[in-house]
Amino acid sequence: MGYPGIPKYPGDFAQSPSAYRDPVPRPMIWNFRGKRAAFARFRPREPPGVRTARALACAALGFLLLFAAAPATATADRTPASLPPAGSCVAPILPCYIFLSIASGSHGNRENVTGAHFWPGEPFTVYFWNGVPGVPAAIVASGSTGTGGFSATFPIPKGVVGNYVVFVTDLAGDNQSAPFHLTELRASPSTGNASNTTSVSGSGFLPDHVVKFHVHGASANATAPCRTNRSGDFRNCVLTIPVVPTGPTRLIGSDGTYFARIDFTVG
Repeated sequence: MGYPGIPKYPGDFAQSPSAYRDPVPRPMIWNFRGKRAAFARFRPREPPGVRTARALACAALGFLLLFAAAPATATADRTPASLPPAGSCVAPILPCYIFLSIASGSHGNRENVTGAHFWPGEPFTVYFWNGVPGVPAAIVASGSTGTGGFSATFPIPKGVVGNYVVFVTDLAGDNQSAPFHLTELRASPSTGNASNTTSVSGSGFLPDHVVKFHVHGASANATAPCRTNRSGDFRNCVLTIPVVPTGPTRLIGSDGTYFARIDFTVG
């Protein structure tokens, strides 16, 4: 038979009043020392399903409040000093990233940047910056992220040769950057017939490296190895124009890491 204050099921130490066979003045628990102990306020045990549903609801509410506080100010007037640190991706589960079609080039060439895992449907802006604090970044492209990805092509701005940053950000606060190296290449003359020669000069290449050249995909041999100095520059390297189809094409110089390309016409 049951006894006042003793649970109906001895293995359970927190039963509701209905668990006691005999009536008692107020809810009781049976403690681990074998003594009855009354508590002033009794809270019935929640079924496991209710407890789980409440925890999930709280998590969802916190998730919504987090993104409601995301910045929504336009970035078109930002300078590098006010840009957020690159690599802060607030929208997606996967990290956002950008990819450049080329990691180096010269003024006038076109660069393509693609991105993924940004906030879907948000306007984005592409900056081209030399990394110097206080110097405004050039806005070179803009658009919409669509489903979270994008592709944008822009002309490489004119600037001093060296290291730059391509920085992409959207209104939700997602942003990412990629390094870019600006080079320079000049040819005099910039037109010539096959087997004729032209003189080329360049800057922004690796120091003490041999620069090789191609015209329309064919190797343009230099009369002597064209090697850069300690500053990454070279001057007046004489090239023989290869036998290629006539018309506008490209003259490309590369040290194996950095490259530059300019318009060239084969007569």
